[in-house]
Amino acid sequence: MTVIDGLKAKAEMFRQMHLGDDVIVLPNAWDHASAALMAAAGFPVIATTSAGIAFAQGCPDGERMGRQRMLDIVGAIVAQSPVPVTGDLEAGYGPAPDDVAATVAGAIAIGLVGCNIEDADPRTGALLDMDLAVARVRAGRAAADALGVPFVLNARADPYLARFGDPAQCFAESVRRAKAYLAAGATCAFVPGPGDAETVGRLAQAIRGPLNVLSGRAGRAGLPVAEARRLGVRRLSIGGSLMLAAMTRTRDILAEIRAKGTFDYGLDAMTNAAMNDMMKALPAR
Repeated sequence: MTVIDGLKAKAEMFRQMHLGDDVIVLPNAWDHASAALMAAAGFPVIATTSAGIAFAQGCPDGERMGRQRMLDIVGAIVAQSPVPVTGDLEAGYGPAPDDVAATVAGAIAIGLVGCNIEDADPRTGALLDMDLAVARVRAGRAAADALGVPFVLNARADPYLARFGDPAQCFAESVRRAKAYLAAGATCAFVPGPGDAETVGRLAQAIRGPLNVLSGRAGRAGLPVAEARRLGVRRLSIGGSLMLAAMTRTRDILAEIRAKGTFDYGLDAMTNAAMNDMMKALPAR
């Protein structure tokens, strides 16, 4: 079996997961260690977080790293991951449909089984024109089809994050965009922002296609898997929230060391030997 055949099989497996009745839970990795922990926890597919990767590289979130640098880092994670990986590739690193096509082709080249593509301008935060946003999704699908890979294109509709209008306007625009993206070839529609069961359930009913929502988010409890399943959600992701939770814990430990001079945090920490064994189990770099 060739490398591309192996990728086709992994991508098809991931695509089929979106068509079933259960919920896909995707933790978002930011480096090799976090990806290894997620795979060891039993997740059959993992994702990356663009925010977490940017922060780990000393950059702000929002396409500051550029396409090639992001693909290089994500590609290194993919090469060592024992499970398939889908990537957070932001808004596709350029406004034109050809930019998204190049990003999808690059994603396939590094072995990703899927990626997110946002529909807001990373420079301004404003939503892209609807026709342009649809053309970008169509271009991404065409790029994957040209390579013969059933790539999972997760098209993100950002009215809630872009503060498009009041809640009713955000809902209506999210549904309009999500349905258009699915019709243009997206495998799944991603609507981040709302976390309450009532709104999420209404979105699932109105979109009537595979729906991804953001469960983990700083400052709020995420939608439980059982509730998401009941509402008809097909995919849950946590974005950069796990990385931020880890950094918050680190911040608090450092404050305690500074203020009290105590080091109790190590009592329940993984041992160096345990983490070392986990790294040894990964494919060689």
